[in-house]
Amino acid sequence: MADAQSPKPHLSQNPDEAAERREIVEKVIHALQPAQTSALPSPEPGSSSAIQPASRPPWPLQQYFDGEVVLDVELGARFPNMPLMSNIHFRELGSRKSRGVATLSTSDGGAQIVIDADSDTHAIQLSFTYGSMLTLRFDLSHLSDADRDGWMSKMRRADSGVAFLWGAARWDRDYVLCLSHKYFTNIYAFSPSQFDSAARVTSEVTRRLLDWLEGYWKPKKADDQPSPTLLTW
Repeated sequence: MADAQSPKPHLSQNPDEAAERREIVEKVIHALQPAQTSALPSPEPGSSSAIQPASRPPWPLQQYFDGEVVLDVELGARFPNMPLMSNIHFRELGSRKSRGVATLSTSDGGAQIVIDADSDTHAIQLSFTYGSMLTLRFDLSHLSDADRDGWMSKMRRADSGVAFLWGAARWDRDYVLCLSHKYFTNIYAFSPSQFDSAARVTSEVTRRLLDWLEGYWKPKKADDQPSPTLLTW
């Protein structure tokens, strides 16, 4: 008969993932300290929803931080049939060359992700659309350059694993979580307004999307000043 007091089975984790999880937990704890709340973004004037930096993380994230679940497995169970985005195309938005749009779509056009980017503010919005009827939009205008650079560096690594695109407010603002595999990347978007979206993106589309985003996120160079006119007599 099995020992009733036998220890609970431990989920196997590779060392890199365990170290990464510890790093995330440390950052989260640091972000939740009272001394840090003054550095968090202030709510927009007239906004009824102020940021609550001390709120609890969503249950799956809390279980992940505690080492109770493998995040890839848990999210895969919650989104078992994600559409595969295998096409991507880019265009400028209107006459303002600082703004562009990337559209990722399935082969049949039944689902798509539209990403709006602004090179002046570096803000982006992700809009997940299904069947040209329902769209869920996620605003990532609150990120710092360090937040964006950290996510981009993580996504460029061959063993990227879990990559969070979020700022100091963490789960109290819209955020994106990416899980990379050899041939595809799972993209999950979450909002504190209680709606989520998910899609699977091919490796080639992921690479092209990262190249495009880097163009909108890189620091703008100072405009070349015209050379002074040389007068000769």
